[in-house]
Amino acid sequence: MLLHFVRQGLIKHLEQALAEQDLGLNFTQYRVLKTLAGVPQISASELARRIEHDPGALTRLLDKMQERGFLHRHPCPEDRRSVEISLTDAGRALARPLRAISDRLTEYALSELSEEEKTTLTTLLQRVRATLEK
Repeated sequence: MLLHFVRQGLIKHLEQALAEQDLGLNFTQYRVLKTLAGVPQISASELARRIEHDPGALTRLLDKMQERGFLHRHPCPEDRRSVEISLTDAGRALARPLRAISDRLTEYALSELSEEEKTTLTTLLQRVRATLEK
């Protein structure tokens, strides 16, 4: 439960920061942009898997983001049934301030920890994740 409450707190602070910057994004849209910013293009099914989101709900979200000009979808050359997604110039421009917002939030969330405690926390969380992924 503690991890759940930490996650919810991070989401709350992130959405507040997004609202303060008047970016018009919610947490899920932030995750989509952040993921797309790290790849040239990605299939819709892989994007859904990476952000752990329902594919049907993701389609509706992508529709809205495409209408706003942040991304475009095109048929996959290897599989016409699949769709590839990539950021537009507007999407890439919007993704840039997201890194700074994320960095500031991480810095704030860990501000009460020493450098040693930050390292220990990261190491322990990585070990828990690895155990759960076995």
